Amino acid sequence: MTTFALGRKTIINESSLEYDWIRRQVEEGTERSEIIGSILRCFGGDEEIAELFYSIALGESSPGILLTHLSLCDWSPTPDLEHERLEKI
Repeated sequence: MTTFALGRKTIINESSLEYDWIRRQVEEGTERSEIIGSILRCFGGDEEIAELFYSIALGESSPGILLTHLSLCDWSPTPDLEHERLEKI
């Protein structure tokens, strides 16, 4: 698994650009599997993390669940990854 590039501030901000990006893809009719793949390519992590991030964007889950999962994975995003993520979108 690659390190999940988003930081805590982004994860807890359900109005963040990253969540809006996912919601916009859903509104445009992009398949769930394609969106999950995009999350993995842009932000890293594994499929479970991508699924949780997707569900938060759609209001089906809370950021706390993802943060708990990430803490169990010893997640610690580096500052460089936090800034590079927007270049991939």
